[in-house]
Amino acid sequence: MKRLQNKLTAALTVLLLTAAATLQAGPTLHDLDMTVRLAADGDAYITEVRRMSIDDVGTECYIVMGFMNGSTVRDLTVSDETGLTYENIGDWDVDRSRSWKAGKCCIVTKSDGYELCWGLGNEGSRTYTVSYRVTDLVRAYDDADGFNFMFVAQNIKPAAEHARITFMRQDEQPIAQEDVKMWAFRYNGDIQWRDGTVVAETASAMDDDQSMIVMLRFEKGVLQPSESVAGSFEQLRERAFEGSDYNKKSLDDWIDWLCEILALLAIFVLLPIGCVIYFAYIWWKRHEAKQNLLWFRGLPYNGSLKKSYEVLNAYSWVSYSKENLISALVVKLISIGALAIEEHWVEPSGLRKLTGGQPKLKKLIAIKELHISEKTPDRFLLNRLFAMFDEAAGDDHLLQPNELRTWMKKHTGSVETLLTNMKASRSLHSCSKDLKNVREVLGMKLFLEDFTLANERHATEVALWKDYLVFAELFGIAKQVRKDMMQANPEYLKMDDICRQLNDNDVLPLITAAAMRGVHDVESANSTWKSGGGGWASSGGGGGFSGGGSGGGVR
Repeated sequence: MKRLQNKLTAALTVLLLTAAATLQAGPTLHDLDMTVRLAADGDAYITEVRRMSIDDVGTECYIVMGFMNGSTVRDLTVSDETGLTYENIGDWDVDRSRSWKAGKCCIVTKSDGYELCWGLGNEGSRTYTVSYRVTDLVRAYDDADGFNFMFVAQNIKPAAEHARITFMRQDEQPIAQEDVKMWAFRYNGDIQWRDGTVVAETASAMDDDQSMIVMLRFEKGVLQPSESVAGSFEQLRERAFEGSDYNKKSLDDWIDWLCEILALLAIFVLLPIGCVIYFAYIWWKRHEAKQNLLWFRGLPYNGSLKKSYEVLNAYSWVSYSKENLISALVVKLISIGALAIEEHWVEPSGLRKLTGGQPKLKKLIAIKELHISEKTPDRFLLNRLFAMFDEAAGDDHLLQPNELRTWMKKHTGSVETLLTNMKASRSLHSCSKDLKNVREVLGMKLFLEDFTLANERHATEVALWKDYLVFAELFGIAKQVRKDMMQANPEYLKMDDICRQLNDNDVLPLITAAAMRGVHDVESANSTWKSGGGGWASSGGGGGFSGGGSGGGVR
């Protein structure tokens, strides 16, 4: 009987392992990097680099391109990481084996568009480079030239973990920022003008129902499209905006509208009454949240600075400082080793150089490498801020305050994307429904304010000190908390390299101040998101597009 039980257990184990392997099986599309070179006549020469992990599932890769609106797809070439150029055959049979399809590719013409197919070949880490031409992508409208095109279809299997599309001119001339307007739809990420190109990029792994639609508008004369369309580009834009975030009123829009209405309704009478009611409401909610408040020694919202910031903003008399959130994000990047405070010799510049000035040893922010998982709180904000610092630092990977502000002035779209994702979206009313987490945020602030007293009563979790220093920046009490920590355990702060950097009073304020000056520069300028200046992608909309469709990937 026991032997029978052992056999049944072994058989069940094998079955479960087989089932688990089956569930985990399947190829992975790690990175989809697309370059779209726009020719003067409006044709697009597109190159896709697909970095994938291939197992024994499927026999071919394919790209779906439907709704072509008169455009054609031609000149398909495929190569892989071995340097092999695939044979472009005239006929394709989807039912043939993987070995038959290996090293072959083909454009299959369908009733509603095209499929670009090539064989998977061997298993393992593979890189496929796929090039093709789309005719008449850019078209001439009455008022401008442009297109609205789905470059990455929805329901691709596997969906891309990361995707980027870079638009440039085929003649390698830069696209002037004032000559192009840009919008993006149906993915989580942004679209920006970068050094003579336009770049659309995801900020997280794509879902099955997401796609990448990009709409670009060029001033007349930048290109000379051979295909003309009756009507205006404005009509195309209006259709694409239907159901999109571009048509949703922002908080600022509603405030402007409310102010106009109040002005018509005897604002000098209603405003004081409204202010009294508003501040009385805040007072009551603050009293409710802080009543019998206890210390909270953990990390509220599992360590999310953004969600904690939203709580602080909701329970403040006035808008909570963005500077505190930016400073906390910078300190978080230092705490995880993506940035470091280091001493380096800096050559003199300007007048000091002309007058024989000598190099000086300065503390600077050194750019390292960012390694965070999909589950890391505030992943998008940390990625964006790190990318800004990395680009601003340049080739020496050392960031100085003046470099940061100069870069931010030149890349207002990137700054606006960061600011948009920093906005506190939770209201006092919605926060009051989540009192447990609200009290944890306020309780942690109280705990850090009483840090010295807290250490006299209880043994503090030293492992959380780095996180405490991060949240102290968010709460605006970092200087006092650092002082209290030095009093509580000076040896730890001296011995732990990261804590020692986080205790630095010289560099962090300068970098944060430079970042805030750059933010103020951007905020003082007119918002350009809806008008095509770049920014985050709309989660919906994009109607009237050509190309793409549904499906593609591996089969």
